[in-house]
Amino acid sequence: MNIEIKEIVFISIVLLTIAPCSVVAFSRNILYSAFALFFTFIGTSGLYFFLDADFLAIVQLAVYIGGVLVLLLFAILLTKNIDDIKKTNTISLRRSITAGITVLVLFFSLFFVFLSTGWTPLNGGAAYPNGTIHELGRLILSKYLLPFEIASLLLLAVLIGSLVLAGKTVRQRED
Repeated sequence: MNIEIKEIVFISIVLLTIAPCSVVAFSRNILYSAFALFFTFIGTSGLYFFLDADFLAIVQLAVYIGGVLVLLLFAILLTKNIDDIKKTNTISLRRSITAGITVLVLFFSLFFVFLSTGWTPLNGGAAYPNGTIHELGRLILSKYLLPFEIASLLLLAVLIGSLVLAGKTVRQRED
């Protein structure tokens, strides 16, 4: 069996994605889960880069790591009595066994489908676009400009509405 460096890199990226993902799922400490989530997002971004989906990889880095994860870490670190979280993060033995059996059934089902599928390599006729980011930017700023602007205005309205609602709840608590 002749394994190329490309396959070794792919398998190592997959393993470096799955290991912290299991820490996120099974850790009883929410801070450890959040830091493991960082490495899961990095691994997912690496998989996107490996699969030549460079735009998705950059969005993964910018949105999920730069926005969601940083917000999550700030929320965890600025919460008072973070040690009390451990009490709500426990799971019973019966639920653990049920979850484990479910995961094993799904894993073996997917493994069976993987083995029973006839995987044939693509011939050289598959069309692959050059520069996915360039083409996506051209389409957004030409053909899909109006829906893009409507989506941005909708997101702005949601942001302003959430600020108004948050301001009302803060004022009600002060009274």
